[in-house]
Amino acid sequence: MPIVKNREDRLHAINSRLNRWGNRPAPTEELARLCDVAQSTIKQDIAYLKDVHAAPIEYSRKPKGYYYTEPFNLAASITFTEKDLAALHAAVATLNQYQHLHLFDGLRGTVDKIDKAVRFRTSPSDDFGQYILFESVPFVKGSTYVELFLQAIHAQRVVTFAHQRFDTEKTKPHRLFPYVIKEHRNRWYVVGWQLDYGKIRVFGLDRIIDGTLQITDDTYNAPAFDANLYFHKALGVAAYDNPPEEVILSFTRQQGLIFRAQPFYPFQEADVLADTENEFRIKLSIIVNKELVYELARLGNSVKVLSPQTLVDDLIDFHRQALAQYP
Repeated sequence: MPIVKNREDRLHAINSRLNRWGNRPAPTEELARLCDVAQSTIKQDIAYLKDVHAAPIEYSRKPKGYYYTEPFNLAASITFTEKDLAALHAAVATLNQYQHLHLFDGLRGTVDKIDKAVRFRTSPSDDFGQYILFESVPFVKGSTYVELFLQAIHAQRVVTFAHQRFDTEKTKPHRLFPYVIKEHRNRWYVVGWQLDYGKIRVFGLDRIIDGTLQITDDTYNAPAFDANLYFHKALGVAAYDNPPEEVILSFTRQQGLIFRAQPFYPFQEADVLADTENEFRIKLSIIVNKELVYELARLGNSVKVLSPQTLVDDLIDFHRQALAQYP
């Protein structure tokens, strides 16, 4: 009798036995002899077949043994390559970062099954997940509203809520026809048409006053909105009423290499004006806003704004105000 030591091989052996002999129940002792393992191991394998592969296994007390309630083909299960396993480990870890969102409640069982399947097909030493460290995604108050806004967007309904900005103690009521939900720097935002202002506005979900968000029965013929086009020329999530400008930046050589590898804004090779041992210069068509100023300020002396002058002035003013904190 061949000795079946590998767990996946055991599962196929058990599957083959349960599919034979007119569904005559197979006792644990018989399956243990077939796979040359302890009966406790067979019970674990049976549980795994049910939990991960959704195998239609039942246990009959008279006679004692396991059987399929309907035909089942374990061979139809997906076979993963090493590349697939690494990608799935990363995908599961990424999805788990957002497990606090009610929107993903229905996926938690699925993610858990995928995680078990991947772990089953790798040994502990091959657990790619232990080598991947993700930035933690903190729970933020506004994430509880994501699902409600998505429901309103799908139903094309107007929502009402009270909102309080960071720079004021006052709250304001709003009527909004929501277009999209957007996540930025671990905060959630809704972009929509503000009915009373007649403009596109963006609201941080964490600043919505508890208990005020309502999905109404009202619909609204709001202007068409293309999210990709709207955010294509800018950083962040602010309402962009200004057109993009031609911004020319001069990076140090090292920072230029970093920008090429991980640009904070997309560019084409035709946008590169200089790429030498001393300088990386690039031209970007981008909306000048506070988010761009913050990004450039973060880079310190590794970047210099050559134009437009208004952005130069904004960056100088930002650094001066920061320096004023340290007399």
